[in-house]
Amino acid sequence: MLQILLVDDERSVVETLAETISWESCGISTVHEALSGAVALEIMENHDIDIVITDIRMPEMSGIDLITTIHEKWPHVQTILLSGFADFEYAKQAMAQESFDYLLKPVSDEDLIETVQRLVDRIKQKWETAASYQRALHAFQDNLPLLQSTMLHELLTGKTYSPSALADKLELLELPYSIGEELGMLVIRMEEHLSEMGDHDLSLMQYAISNIISEVMQHHFHIWHTRDVHDYLVVLVSVKKGAVQSMNKEEKPQTLLEHYAAQIQTNVQLYLKGAISISVSHWGKFPYEIGAIYESAVRSMRKRMGQAQGLFITASDDKDVHPLPAIRSLYNPPTLISLLEAGRFDAVEQKIEVIFEELLESGQHHDIAETTIEVYHALAGAFAYIIHKNGKQISSVLPAETYKYFQAPVYATAQQLKDWSIRTLYSISEDAEQELKDNHSTIVRSVKSFVDQHLASDVSLPAIAEHVHLHPVYLSKVYKTETGEALTAYVYRLRMEKAAYCLRSSSAKVFEIAELVGYNNTAYFIRVFKKFYDLTPQEYRENLPV
Repeated sequence: MLQILLVDDERSVVETLAETISWESCGISTVHEALSGAVALEIMENHDIDIVITDIRMPEMSGIDLITTIHEKWPHVQTILLSGFADFEYAKQAMAQESFDYLLKPVSDEDLIETVQRLVDRIKQKWETAASYQRALHAFQDNLPLLQSTMLHELLTGKTYSPSALADKLELLELPYSIGEELGMLVIRMEEHLSEMGDHDLSLMQYAISNIISEVMQHHFHIWHTRDVHDYLVVLVSVKKGAVQSMNKEEKPQTLLEHYAAQIQTNVQLYLKGAISISVSHWGKFPYEIGAIYESAVRSMRKRMGQAQGLFITASDDKDVHPLPAIRSLYNPPTLISLLEAGRFDAVEQKIEVIFEELLESGQHHDIAETTIEVYHALAGAFAYIIHKNGKQISSVLPAETYKYFQAPVYATAQQLKDWSIRTLYSISEDAEQELKDNHSTIVRSVKSFVDQHLASDVSLPAIAEHVHLHPVYLSKVYKTETGEALTAYVYRLRMEKAAYCLRSSSAKVFEIAELVGYNNTAYFIRVFKKFYDLTPQEYRENLPV
C-alpha cells in the first residue's frame, strides 16, 4: 500500500480530500496533510511518500516550486497539480516538471480517484519492472555464498526439509550434494591472536582460511562451510565424482581428509601466522546424520582439546561413550523462546507436542526420568522468561494450580508435565490477547477524545497519530480493527453528525457551523455535507419536522 501527501494552504481543502475520498480502494494506506510547501518537505523527509497532490497557488512556495524540489530530492515520487485557474502556462510548467497530471479545481471525486488510480497502477508497474528476473538473479548471485552458509547453519541446528524441497534448494544454491551421499566434516577453532579479532576481522580471517581449505582440497573434495554459534568454522566435504579413481589404492576418503586437515593447519600457521585446532569427524549420510556428526565433533573439541591450542583430533581418536540422547526438538529452531517472543502461540503448542513425542519415544530405549527433568526446566525457563519480559509476575498471569509447578514441580508422569505445559501456554496466550485488547481499547478512547475536543482544528491522521505517539499506518490499522471503521471516515462522520445536530438545535448560520466542525471554506462544507446526507445544510434545516 502507498502513502499520499495532500498540500494546500486551505485546511478545509486538504481535510475534505482526506476524509471524503475512498483512498484505500485506490491502493493508498496513509494520507498525510500539509498546509504549506515547507511543511510538505518536512513530511517528505520523515515519511516514505509515493504521491503528492498539491495546489499551485500557495504563499511563499508555489506548487511548481514544491514539485521541482521534490523531483530533485525524491525523483521516484509522483505528483499531481491542482489549480483554480484554467491557465495553460501552469499546465505547461507542470508537464515540464514531469508532473503526472494537472487538474482544475474544484475537481470531482470521480476525476481525482480516476487520476490517482492510474498513477497507482503506473507505480505498481514500475515496482514489477524493478523486481524483474534479471535484477533478482544478479542480487541472488551476489549473495550466493551467504545463502549457502546460512543453509548449512540451519541444517546443523536442526532445520529439516522434505526430500523434494531439499533437492530444489541444493540445486538453486548450486551445491553439488545429494540425499544419502556420504559426507565428512571439519570443525576448526581459531586460536592465539586469531580468536581475539573483532567480528569484522574474524570474518575476513575465516574467509582467508576457507580459501586455504579450497586450495588444498579442491582436487578431491567439494567444500561447503559456515560459521557456527561458537565462532567455529564448520566445513562439510564430499568426494568429487571421479576423484576416487585418482586416489591411491590404500587411500580412503577419511584418510585423505585427515591428511588435508593436517596440511591446512600447517598452512594457516605458515601464511596467516596463527594457530588453529581441528576436529575431523567420522562420515555420515547427508542430510540426516550431519547434525549428529557436528555435535560429535564439537563435543570432541570440548572434551578432548579443552583450552589447549593447536591440537588435531580425528573420529578414530574419540573413544568417548555415547551420551544420553538429548531431546533435540527442545533446541531445534525456532526455539520456544523465539516463538513465544513472536506471539506464535499455536506454533508453541505444536512444538510442545513434538517435544513430548520425542520424549516418550526416547523412553523406549532408556529411563526418561533424567530427560523429563531437562524438558521441565527448558519449558519452565521459557515460560518464566516471556512473562518477566512482558513486565509481569508469574503469579499474576497463571492460576494458583499452574503457578505451584514453578515453586515445586509435582508431575509424576510425562503426560502430567505436558498437560501443565499446555495449561501454562494457554494462560500466557490469554493474558497477551487481553493486554492487546486493552491497549487497543485505550488507543481508540484516546483518539475519540482528541477528535471530539479538536474537531474545529487539526484532526488529520498525522495530528492524531502524533497525539497518541503511534505511526499513522499502525494507528489506522488498529483503529479499523477495533471499530470496523476507518479513522478518516470516523472524523468525517463525526463532523457531519455534529453539523446536523447544530442545524437542528440552533439558529447558527451555515458558515458558523462550518467553522465549528473544522471547515474554513463554506463551499467545501456544503459539498461534503450534501455528499453525506444527500441534502445541502439549508435543505436539511428546511426539511426538519416543525
